[in-house]
Amino acid sequence: MAENIPYAYAPIKLNQIRLLKLVHHEASIAAVLKTFSLNEPLPPFHSLSYAWATDGTPLTKNWNILINKQELAVLDSLRPFFDALRSKGESLGGRWWWIDSICINQADLEERAQQVKHMQHIYCHADQVITWLGEESPDSNLAMTFIKHVDKISRKNYNIQELRTLLQTDEYRPHWTALSNLLSRRWWSRIWTVQEFVLPSSISFWCGNRNVSRVAVCRSISMADKCTSTGIKETPGFTYGNNRRRAWGLYKAMKKAGANVTLSLPALTAYFGSMKATDDRDRLYGLMGLSTDKPLLSVNYFLSTWEVYLRFAQAFIMRHKSLDIISFASIYDTPGDSSWPTWVPRWRTDNVLVIPLMVSQSPKTLIGNLRTPTALDVDPSISYSASGTIEATSQFEGSALLCQGVILDTVDGLAGSRHSQMVQSSTWNFKQTSCSDSSFSPTDTLVRTACSVPEELKDWFSWVMSLQIQGHSFESILRESLQAGVDTPGSTPNQDEYYHSTFFGRFFDTVIRMSMRLMVTRCGHIGMATGKAMKGDLFLLHHGIEPGKQGPSAWA
Repeated sequence: MAENIPYAYAPIKLNQIRLLKLVHHEASIAAVLKTFSLNEPLPPFHSLSYAWATDGTPLTKNWNILINKQELAVLDSLRPFFDALRSKGESLGGRWWWIDSICINQADLEERAQQVKHMQHIYCHADQVITWLGEESPDSNLAMTFIKHVDKISRKNYNIQELRTLLQTDEYRPHWTALSNLLSRRWWSRIWTVQEFVLPSSISFWCGNRNVSRVAVCRSISMADKCTSTGIKETPGFTYGNNRRRAWGLYKAMKKAGANVTLSLPALTAYFGSMKATDDRDRLYGLMGLSTDKPLLSVNYFLSTWEVYLRFAQAFIMRHKSLDIISFASIYDTPGDSSWPTWVPRWRTDNVLVIPLMVSQSPKTLIGNLRTPTALDVDPSISYSASGTIEATSQFEGSALLCQGVILDTVDGLAGSRHSQMVQSSTWNFKQTSCSDSSFSPTDTLVRTACSVPEELKDWFSWVMSLQIQGHSFESILRESLQAGVDTPGSTPNQDEYYHSTFFGRFFDTVIRMSMRLMVTRCGHIGMATGKAMKGDLFLLHHGIEPGKQGPSAWA
């Protein structure tokens, strides 16, 4: 029978895309797949954003749709969406759709690469993008209702304390849990869906038969950011959603006339480094539609992952005469492959809190971050440049990077952490060193307030208390600073605000969530090091690395 003939894609030209239209059929789902030129006005169409596999299931194609009486195997994750379309009576309305797994011949690597270049155009020109989060679950309707409720509340002029009083109650505990579950769905963790969230002018989120707007979703995420005692901020789903919200805000600001806002590809890949991707090359390719430095990279699926990452790092260094990008190599997962260049960032981690690095805070826009435009104003008095005006002097020999710099110091001791034992520093002797003395800042006022000390901070203190710094233990230094006197606040700070909106909040992120380790150098300087640091590691100042501080809140 004709229905058993597998569908064969016709070749497509460089400036063309395919659109899909569902049509009447007695039993199966049937469709028309037609080619359109991007050089001419496209017909009105919707674009679908979805996860290729559902939560807990592999990527499979166990059903077909009919195109010209030929069978095209379709992802199982699309079937519930088509059922939802038919239940809404929208599938037979003659609307054109762009659905990537159907409209692109995924088996043709050259076509895939070419179509990736068109995705920005597609999502920007769709009259609407539908985000399919999946089928209804026991609490998904509650989450969708809560999003609309929070959207209404956010339009009123409540201050932050009034919002917390209103929403951080036992009555809303199930609602926050439902929202957390919704943000934990697979769609939020996929790298390709980031640009599909940011680029469209109009987007609607569907879950089962319910739908909400992007604005409402973003306002609910913003509210979760304020209502910190709900626990939702501790979930990966919140981080996935919040970074999308921030990227959307920057993208909107970037599109305004005269705006001086950028979204660099290194910043995007850094903030979204914990997102999931079936193909690691898509950690760069999947974000190119948002970035302002697309010429640094071309889409080529014939290159291996390490070749793509290597070429991107090389292009960055050559274009900007800067080595800032190599700073990211230390914080990403290592492939366990000795052939992988150690200076090339892999852009992949399971830790959702891997940044910002110092290079992400620079007033220069080579790297950048996802801060709101109002937080990007630079105060020249607090900017600095570690290597001055010296540009990177580097060259490449195959996959090796040859560069110049100055050796500053050596790692001498490392505090313990959740995953590592303490490595004690060498015995300090002032007469045997030419290093300058270091001063110690007063400890955070948390230690002198009535705030309860979290168990995580107690654990951290037990890891660092015996680390020797200039011949003194961390514990003795802390006690001496307290005896010298530390100003205490006039009243006990709000714990919820204190833990999440002050230096302690960033401290908590750094030492607990990111597992950074307190370290001391041979010259007695202190700092924070990644979990990969070892005693004897050198501190190098490479020519062409220019960290900088961005405004008075940069360290907050």
